[in-house]
Amino acid sequence: MSATVEKRQITCNVCGGFNHVELYPDELGDEAAPTDYGFSPATRKTYRIVKCRDCGLIFTNPMPSLISSYEGQVDDVYLSTEQQRHLTARRAVGKIRKFKTGGRLLDVGCSTGVFLDEAAKYFEVEGLELSNWAATRAAARHKVHRMTLENLDVSRPFDVVTLFGVIEHFEDPKAELEKARRLLNRNGLLVIYTGDVDAWLPRLLGKKWWWYQGMHFYYFSHATLGRVLSDLGFSEMAYDIHTVDFELRSLAMSLNRYSITRPLRSLLNVGALRNRTLPLRLSGEMLLFAKYG
Repeated sequence: MSATVEKRQITCNVCGGFNHVELYPDELGDEAAPTDYGFSPATRKTYRIVKCRDCGLIFTNPMPSLISSYEGQVDDVYLSTEQQRHLTARRAVGKIRKFKTGGRLLDVGCSTGVFLDEAAKYFEVEGLELSNWAATRAAARHKVHRMTLENLDVSRPFDVVTLFGVIEHFEDPKAELEKARRLLNRNGLLVIYTGDVDAWLPRLLGKKWWWYQGMHFYYFSHATLGRVLSDLGFSEMAYDIHTVDFELRSLAMSLNRYSITRPLRSLLNVGALRNRTLPLRLSGEMLLFAKYG
């Protein structure tokens, strides 16, 4: 039997408003959404999604709690894609070094430590990870905190805090970003990768956009995320599109969510072709750089 979740009504995380309209109905009820990278058809099912009439933020409401699902998560599919994740991380580190060439770096949601491996070539790194399985793997090579960002306390602040594919999982992103701000040095760099719901491709795809998943609670736009950061004392330094490297076999797995792509999935899995790597730079893959102070 599937695990069940508790839900609570919330206000808008950006403006605090109560006034919202339903965009998509609840498809999961009290079932826990999948939190792994298997990308089964069930991954596309979501809880009720609404849009704030005042500021435009799109979010899940009522808000479920999946934190216990992350703590016990084991994701062998993630392990099978580590090679491509190293390439993606290497590109991201190169972009970060345009703003900060060294110092202390905290990666929030570090998983098995792939990004930390690449960042450690230039920074003094630490990670934060809730999954015991992933944290154990990352901790074999790096210092890893097994707790929420809210509970993290360190003796020295960081020069860089990164959140790659993390903020959309938070139940209260603004509170988590406020904690990240307190962990940063003055003029410290915050790097966030998440979806941009107002970009042209997400607007074209609607509910078929791949960021619409049950484990994602928030669907920020450049404007709504920028407003949160501004309210917390951050100033935006750059907006970019995050380049994601895919082995073609992994891309085929991601396309499992779309029945119409079945012929393409078969082609991507043929012989030596399946191990080729393709860098994708797609509309809606938001990479935001912001400075505190």
